Amino acid sequence: MKLLQRATGPGRRMQWVCGAEVVELALAVAAVLARSHGIGADLWRIDDWAAMAQDGIDAEGRWRRGESLRVLSRFDALLAPTQGAILAVTRAPRAVPELLRAFAPAGRRYFSLSGDDVEALHPTALRLDAEIDIEWSNLSAT
Repeated sequence: MKLLQRATGPGRRMQWVCGAEVVELALAVAAVLARSHGIGADLWRIDDWAAMAQDGIDAEGRWRRGESLRVLSRFDALLAPTQGAILAVTRAPRAVPELLRAFAPAGRRYFSLSGDDVEALHPTALRLDAEIDIEWSNLSAT
C-alpha cells in the first residue's frame, strides 16, 4: 500500500484506500471535495488486498502465540497515525475491501465501496463526513 496524495490545508480528513483501477476517479473526486466542501482525502493505492489481509492474519497469529503485545498489522501501522474515517474503494466484489476491516485502527470508522457502487464515491464521502460530524457533535454535547 502506498500513499499517493496527502490532503493539504486545514479541515476534516478521510483516508481513502483505493484499488489501482479507481485511483484516477478518486483523485478527481477528492479534488472536488477539497475545493467545494473543505474535506481532505489522503489517497492510498493498494495493489494486493489479499496480501495486506494475510499480513493482518499473520500479525494476529503472532499476538495469539504471545510473540507480540498487540495485533499490529501493516494496514494498522500505516493508518493509525492518520486522521479520519477510512473509505476502501475498489471495483472488485464487496468481499475484497472487507478483508481489511478487521485490521483497521481501533475506533476508526471503516466503510467500503465496491463494484458499481464506486460511482457513488462523491455522495458517499459527503454522507460519511456528515455522519462523523453528527457523532462528534453528539459527543461534545454530553
